[in-house]
Amino acid sequence: MTEMETKTYIDELMEKARAAQAIYSDHPTQERYDKAARACAKTVYDNAKELAEEAVAETKMGSVEGKIAKMQMSMTAQWHWTKQQKSTGVLGWKKGKLDVDCILEIAKPAGVICAVMPSTNPTANIGANTMQALKGGNACIICPHPSAKNVSLHCTEMIRKALKEVGVPEDLVQCVEEPSIIATQTCMTASDLVVATGGPGIVDAANRSGTPNYGVGQGNCQVIVDRGMNDQFDFIAEGSITCRSWDSGIPCTSDQTVIVPEEDKEEIMAAYDRHGAVVITDKAKVDKMREILFTKNEKTGEYAMNRAYVGKPIKEIGEAIGVDVPDGKRTFLVAIDKYGKDELLCKEKLTVVTNIITYKEGWEEAVHIAKTNLLMEGAGHSTDIYTKDKDHELYAGLEIPVCRLIINNNNLACSGEPYHSNGLISTHGLGGGFFQKNITSEHVNFSHMLNITRMVYTVPYDKEELTPEEIWAE
Repeated sequence: MTEMETKTYIDELMEKARAAQAIYSDHPTQERYDKAARACAKTVYDNAKELAEEAVAETKMGSVEGKIAKMQMSMTAQWHWTKQQKSTGVLGWKKGKLDVDCILEIAKPAGVICAVMPSTNPTANIGANTMQALKGGNACIICPHPSAKNVSLHCTEMIRKALKEVGVPEDLVQCVEEPSIIATQTCMTASDLVVATGGPGIVDAANRSGTPNYGVGQGNCQVIVDRGMNDQFDFIAEGSITCRSWDSGIPCTSDQTVIVPEEDKEEIMAAYDRHGAVVITDKAKVDKMREILFTKNEKTGEYAMNRAYVGKPIKEIGEAIGVDVPDGKRTFLVAIDKYGKDELLCKEKLTVVTNIITYKEGWEEAVHIAKTNLLMEGAGHSTDIYTKDKDHELYAGLEIPVCRLIINNNNLACSGEPYHSNGLISTHGLGGGFFQKNITSEHVNFSHMLNITRMVYTVPYDKEELTPEEIWAE
């Protein structure tokens, strides 16, 4: 399409979305919104196997088993919380700055949501974004990644069919048929709100669109193990490997660098070996791993992930570095001795590779390593720490530049799963805060897609009024 044809096409999608949304939000009921939202999530849940097979075949990333589990677990966890929430009409009273109920909140839709999808996680994100949009009375236009176009279109058609079956307009959910940079930019500009999932580039594009947006940026999860955690090494290794191997390592919630006491390095590596990691300590092999996972831009001198190895099976990566990977192994654990800008492997890697580095001094040194890696790439996302020291927990919380700090558990917990033992709202939108030029540090959900009218009541004032002198007194 030419640029003008693309604009005309997006205008047509937007016109249909606005017409459908006007019908949908006219005389809204919670039951209607819930039926439509549930239909989106349940469709992805029910068709997870078919969609997973299509996604892997088209994108050449991830694993069928991992994507099935991701879609079914995330849809279940997100709907479990979402279905219990009120999202239209009178939400209830708030106290505001007073100690009595004096503000009545009323929920209204944002309008048309532009949802920009990543290639690494297309269908689960479609299910999540459309569910959350419709829960709040909105319409949603999907902008798929070009490398996941076909599976995105198929997933959207499944959802449209399900919406028709529950009696709401199909055009509440639409998908751009020929994705392109121009199409995505045009859709972002024309919509009322953008939810953009991807790396810094897509977040910057959303910020430049002139439309309010929730950008969901990159991760570079650090794992810090304190001294005195020897009895937890098997638990740590199993959780870390499960996290890192999930969907062949493409989720942004995967463990990237494990920071451990020098004296515990061998014991921890042995635990990783027992639980399914191929431990790489040979410097030539480490060099080869670095070489295949990153490519250099000769013009800028900067390195970026080599997409040829994103989400690839462990045996394929093993073959590329000259390592025979035994059956049953799930990840690599690569020993490094530098960090931050001095070590490429400390950047985010969307594959089944985790680094291990040691610290000699105290907890402060370990936190410094993690902080340095994050400030180099991935600040704002998440990190997990393992410690029995409450002071160490708080020190890490004060020092590490992330919006989520997982205590004594692996980083899969930062998505809010499992729903029965995690205080975080399950989501596919992990806000990175101002660290990543995101407008929120929260877990993006339907409540972020609402306009709130606040009815403000003046209440009797039964306290002695302070004078300006009293208010300003030190």
